[in-house]
Amino acid sequence: MQFLMPRVLRHLQLIPRLVASLAMVSALAGCGTYVPPLQEYFETAPPDAVFSAGGQFEYAIKTKIYCDIVEAVVASREAGVLPTGWAVQTTLDLQVDESGSLNPGATYIDSPTFSIGAGAVLSSQATKESKFGSYWNLDKLKGAGSSPCANGRPVGSSLLLSELGIAQWLMDSLRSRYFLPSSEGKKGDPFFKQDFLSLHVKFIVTSSGSVTPAWKLVRVTTGNGGLPLVGAGRVRTHDLLLTFGPTFAAGSPNLAISSHAAQDFGIAVSNGRRVVPTP
Repeated sequence: MQFLMPRVLRHLQLIPRLVASLAMVSALAGCGTYVPPLQEYFETAPPDAVFSAGGQFEYAIKTKIYCDIVEAVVASREAGVLPTGWAVQTTLDLQVDESGSLNPGATYIDSPTFSIGAGAVLSSQATKESKFGSYWNLDKLKGAGSSPCANGRPVGSSLLLSELGIAQWLMDSLRSRYFLPSSEGKKGDPFFKQDFLSLHVKFIVTSSGSVTPAWKLVRVTTGNGGLPLVGAGRVRTHDLLLTFGPTFAAGSPNLAISSHAAQDFGIAVSNGRRVVPTP
């Protein structure tokens, strides 16, 4: 055993050098904390744009939702199923989570019976969330002939810019309300016939990738177990909550507003408990 001790000690002296090298690689990789943009990296704003790239992304989604609501209201009014004195409360929640990982590792092989390895794991995660709420009186939404709906449908990477089917959903829901009306309450009851309709749309898009180059030399091999050398991931969570019901009156209870607030809280709790996978 005594003749093995010098060799073991010599190999142990390599550990600080390996650790220092791995730390340098980690620092050069720049795997730190940063604030991710809501829009995709290829989405940029033109030089003469009023908004930044992120602002243009958010405005496009809000414009699309507003125009869809206007279209749904006009169609339902023309079909004769939209009651007067109704409004819509909207909540738009845009969230992006980005994660990155760096897992360098190397093994020094001295002989078929002895080798020594070192590795490091560095990961980071950043989240950005923007939330917007709007309230519109449906009696004042007359048509899509005025700005911004007159400028055509906005485009972008968010799936909320796709066809959401709000007009058909609203007409079907109002027709079922007509055929299955609520029971009448007591006179003077502030909750008297306060029907409401709610729609929640959620899109979760996940993308990730990793790179794991490997070298096998006579004395050294690279790799940190089954972990990739460099990994990155991006998760986009877009929520839209719409609640239609009687217009809000200050000092009076409103089932539509109460239900909307409760659902909004539940969505926030659900998104907060979601675990973002580390690549």
